[in-house]
Amino acid sequence: MFLFSKIQRRLLVYFAVFYFLLLIFCHFNSARDPGSFFFRPEEGYRPHYSIRRIRESLQFISRFNQSSAEPEQSLQNITSGGRDPTICAGTVTVKRPIQQNLDTLVGSLLEGLSREQRANIVIHVLFALSNPSDHPDYQQPWASNVIDRILTYKNSGADVDKMERWERENMIKDKSLIDYQLSLRSCYEGTKAPWILLLEDDVVAQREWYRHTMRSLDTIEHWRSHGEIKDWLYLRLFYTEKFLGWNTEEWPTYLISSLAVISLVALTGVCARRRSRLMQGILTNSFLAVVCLLFAPLLIGLYFLAGRVTVQPMRPGVHLMNSHGCCSQALLFPREKAPLLIDHLEKLQRTRPEPVDSAIEMLADQEGLDRWAMSPSQMQHVGAASYKENRKSYGLDGPYTVKGAHGVWSMSFEKAYRPPFDPGPSRMKSRFLEPDIRVVEAG
Repeated sequence: MFLFSKIQRRLLVYFAVFYFLLLIFCHFNSARDPGSFFFRPEEGYRPHYSIRRIRESLQFISRFNQSSAEPEQSLQNITSGGRDPTICAGTVTVKRPIQQNLDTLVGSLLEGLSREQRANIVIHVLFALSNPSDHPDYQQPWASNVIDRILTYKNSGADVDKMERWERENMIKDKSLIDYQLSLRSCYEGTKAPWILLLEDDVVAQREWYRHTMRSLDTIEHWRSHGEIKDWLYLRLFYTEKFLGWNTEEWPTYLISSLAVISLVALTGVCARRRSRLMQGILTNSFLAVVCLLFAPLLIGLYFLAGRVTVQPMRPGVHLMNSHGCCSQALLFPREKAPLLIDHLEKLQRTRPEPVDSAIEMLADQEGLDRWAMSPSQMQHVGAASYKENRKSYGLDGPYTVKGAHGVWSMSFEKAYRPPFDPGPSRMKSRFLEPDIRVVEAG
């Protein structure tokens, strides 16, 4: 410390205090960033808005859970008009090991829609069991009162004997590829909807999902018509921040950027010392070395420790996400891409079965198609466990029952749509902004 003057020592103390305060700030501010050193699972996976949406969805579905729904309450009647729907929402549902979420999914898609919006949506549900009656929701009154088309292996033209054998032998990859094809084909051949939304049966939608999705599609189509973007395969309505952190393959970029910052600090210090007599007494060679070799690296290190999602958040809007997007919980395809995807899935199923999400990414890479994502997520993954696991027993991990299996959880969903204090339905306001015209590559 005797190497430094009194004012220099004071600046060292000031920096130490400032850095300590930054650590405290990051401790709280980055608690929900899974790529951060300060990430706390009990905070990151704490459900906020999803709890409200689950409750609203189940309350909505309960209105239709009687054998004879009143005609004015039958949602199927609304879609029986002559015009074609805008979106066909298809989902594959199975009997899950802990709890079923199909009613939550369907209810969240429909709850809050205007009559006109409901008329623009059809819902197809494939009960992907050789004996569909084994599914707890198959014979529930709400299903026939709300779902526009109920599919089974028998009425969808699938080989029931083969699917039953695959169930027994736990051939998940093969079966999932067939299930996805059947759901996609049902929307493509059974409707003229220009957009096909394929969902897993354990997600919940935010209340304004339809309006935000249509605005985002308008934005993408505007870019496409003006030649600003290339052809694309899907729009992602769900992503997890778990895979959007700092990537090891980009370490050369991070290193060069860090060295550039340190060099800029050194250059600024030298220039300031030349221009100011006061700085000449403060920015001595030894103190400038401390600034460049201690202060700057500590701040750069904290920048990375805080997490990429924290320091480089995705602005609300539409973003390019050709890598690190996960998973297949909610993907919306243009109608014209359905035959290409169906053929691709059929080929993979015959030759080299892959998980559905991997198969879709393979197609996009092969065809050079872009993949878009909406930020924040319009859907949340609330499943407690994955049926794709081959486990003898299942349990709820963590302190919350509403938790995406394997941590496939959207932190932005819980934060972006969190209602104001003690809100009533009329005060519920989403903080989703208009789609951002910028093209941003995530990851």
